[in-house]
Amino acid sequence: MDKYQVLKKFKPGALGLMLLVEEKKKDGYGGKKYVIKQVECIDEQQANDAFKEAMTLLKLQHQNIRSYQELFITWDNKISSLFLCLVMQHSDKGDLSELMEAKRRKRQKIEPQVVKKFLGQVMDTLAFLHRQNLFHRNLKPTNIFLDEENNFLLGDFGISTLMCDEAKWKIRAEEEPDLKSWMSPEALEFSFGEKSDIWSLGCILLEMATCSFLKKADAVKLLQDVRRDPRKLETPLTKMKHVHVADADTLATLLPMMLQVEPDERISLRKLLKEPYVQEGLKAAGSSLSSYRQSLPPAIIDALLRGGPANVLELMQLFWDSQEAQGKAIKHLIALTENQKDLPYAIELINLVTRAMVNHEDVLELQLDASRLLCNTVSGVLEGQLGAEELGEDTITPLIKTMRAYPQNQELLNLLCRLLMMISTNEAAGEVFRKAGVLADILKYMDQFPQNREICLSCSNLVWSLFGNANLVGKLPQEEASEVITRVLTGHLQDGEVVESACSALWVLSLQGCLGDKEFEPVTLLLLKSLQLHHERTLLVKNVFLGLGCLVRLSELAALRVILTDDLSDGISVIKSIYEFYKDDPEVVETICLLLAEMVQYEEIVPEMKSRSLYDLLREMKARFASSEQLIAYVTGALATLEQVRFFPSAGMKDEPWEACMMQRVLG
Repeated sequence: MDKYQVLKKFKPGALGLMLLVEEKKKDGYGGKKYVIKQVECIDEQQANDAFKEAMTLLKLQHQNIRSYQELFITWDNKISSLFLCLVMQHSDKGDLSELMEAKRRKRQKIEPQVVKKFLGQVMDTLAFLHRQNLFHRNLKPTNIFLDEENNFLLGDFGISTLMCDEAKWKIRAEEEPDLKSWMSPEALEFSFGEKSDIWSLGCILLEMATCSFLKKADAVKLLQDVRRDPRKLETPLTKMKHVHVADADTLATLLPMMLQVEPDERISLRKLLKEPYVQEGLKAAGSSLSSYRQSLPPAIIDALLRGGPANVLELMQLFWDSQEAQGKAIKHLIALTENQKDLPYAIELINLVTRAMVNHEDVLELQLDASRLLCNTVSGVLEGQLGAEELGEDTITPLIKTMRAYPQNQELLNLLCRLLMMISTNEAAGEVFRKAGVLADILKYMDQFPQNREICLSCSNLVWSLFGNANLVGKLPQEEASEVITRVLTGHLQDGEVVESACSALWVLSLQGCLGDKEFEPVTLLLLKSLQLHHERTLLVKNVFLGLGCLVRLSELAALRVILTDDLSDGISVIKSIYEFYKDDPEVVETICLLLAEMVQYEEIVPEMKSRSLYDLLREMKARFASSEQLIAYVTGALATLEQVRFFPSAGMKDEPWEACMMQRVLG
């Protein structure tokens, strides 16, 4: 701050204080004015995280963005606080709120050409941002500035690290409840995305259209009312027609689409760009999007595609808004990269292809081809570990958007679920999935398409991966997950690969405590059935025994069902046969020992375990794997318990079968 002279302090915003400053003169030069936003940070970690995020915004170059000129962190000794400072350009022309207030005082309408120019310039800027998976997050009239030529510039971008500071928001909201009037319903819950920017733009457009007959306080109240009840829009839209606001009929159709409370029902940026009124605005703004897609003669596209992958990627970069160019380029890349895994340009390819998916969301053929290409490319990246850490939010978000845009297309969902499953092996991806709420989507798809093997397989693997991520424990919604996986397992019991995936998912769900008491018995029986049908699959066997160990630890009924299945078959014989099959595999044997060590905690079944020679089996395991410390720990404890048994169940149960007696005792 030493090189700036503070000229004026503005009223604090939701997240910080705005200062009008002048650069201190040096050698007769300088004196330039800037606006500095000072944001107080909780600690050094938050300040550093926000600084890193803001660095991306520092690089933005667009004619309608009032970009940050400089960033720095400073310490205020007076109040012992750390501040992130964001330096922006300053214009004496003011902002959109001032323009509207001037019209309000005179009860004048904003000229229709001004509204169209505003809409065109803002839409062009949002399209630029959203293509890079960036969102404004803080779009409102005071953050839209005018320059000397009366162009509208977006500034004061919301930084996710700071926008999601719930404590700070609550304090400022109590002090200034109007601050959040332009925020979407989901943004109030700290969920920001493309649709939240669309909501905010709709609010601003509504305010511009009504400024001739609504006072500022009434306009703010209207925005708050619409967020609670969209029907509140009807009165001002009718009034706009009565007072002859320009394009009132068009706005009466457009605004309700932008101000849908549910994000899924709100119009997307891509569809909004196609609206004739928006196209007029883009034309008025001189935007290249006014024609929306560049049309290139097929012969030119074919000529540009000749050559290697570098030529194709350059074409995609140059003609990002040409559907024909992007579609042909992706098909060409599929042919060029077939059977190739270790691609030196893989990350660049992935970035360009996911951008094409976003820009041409409504072209199904392109989405299918892009997903096929990505399956091959992402697989190669993960196998080679070359740039795997870069498969983060920028890669995942477009895939999720496409998945949600085509919820009934099973062919595309197959590919996208497979892609997400592959990427989920990258640990950093888990948090992105959680924030995006992907678990609800994949559970829905498994429920909708229970007979689709590929969807069930990929989604089960994704559940396994998400709940197996220690960093996500307690953060994922757990309702219905085990029920859906159980239904998938029941419906695909003969398919070893699906069964392996579903059993693994049930293991981690039981490990994380996601199963209800009523699920312990049926899940135990399903796992045992899976073990019998697919005992040759090593991973399945290990994860089933781990899952059974978790269930037995929690439920005596589960332990009983390991011995006595629902068809009165013999569970202990299954365990013995699995041991015989894998007795030279210490990893599998260790999971068997874990299960038996959990079972001996129940006094009622210990005699039966000893009578069925499990004591001798454990001694054999101990002798075979004497060097395995964990296995020996399980075996030693179980043997100690079994050694204390001095009678067998048949001794006191001559009049009724042991099975019936045990079942009666457990069920009470």
